[in-house]
Amino acid sequence: MRRRWLLALAAALSALMPVAAARASDEPVSLSVSMPGVVASGSGFPVRVTVSADPGALDAAGAPLRVRVRAAQECGGTFDSTPGAVLLDRPLGPAGKVVGSALTHSFGTFTACAFLEQQGDERLFAFDDSTSFAVTHPCTTFTRRVVATKRSLKRVRRQIRHANGAQRAALRRRSAHLRAKLRRANAGRGRRCRT
Repeated sequence: MRRRWLLALAAALSALMPVAAARASDEPVSLSVSMPGVVASGSGFPVRVTVSADPGALDAAGAPLRVRVRAAQECGGTFDSTPGAVLLDRPLGPAGKVVGSALTHSFGTFTACAFLEQQGDERLFAFDDSTSFAVTHPCTTFTRRVVATKRSLKRVRRQIRHANGAQRAALRRRSAHLRAKLRRANAGRGRRCRT
């Protein structure tokens, strides 16, 4: 009985595999967006878009192509009709990859609405809305703490170079305190911000 059930399951899975493979290759041009799953407000984060195209699929382009990504609650039909923060807007490079640093100031959960458009007339060659991310208060708090502590530590290290005696010793203690604080802040950011 168990063997018959396993054989039936294997047959069903093998029947589904060609369908899934066919669906994956249906689109002649596709976009893949890679970015952290949880980010901080007001702090830069990396965004990478990879364009995959069948041979000749982009030959119809009459002008340079741009990869354009917005953070939105809901994607529109084009980049310009999609409301939200611009995460990326760059020309497509020869390697089919575009990398940049994005920034958003709104909190919440968003879709990374990615468009591959022809420059000038905004003819759409590919679209992707499969990547979502969250901008959270805890990630923002720890990220700001890391940035502020690094800034303070840099200032103290600069002061140590010009200090003598008791002042130098006090600055060294302050530097040790800031290093410990930075370790805690980095650990908190690692827990609260998912990459």
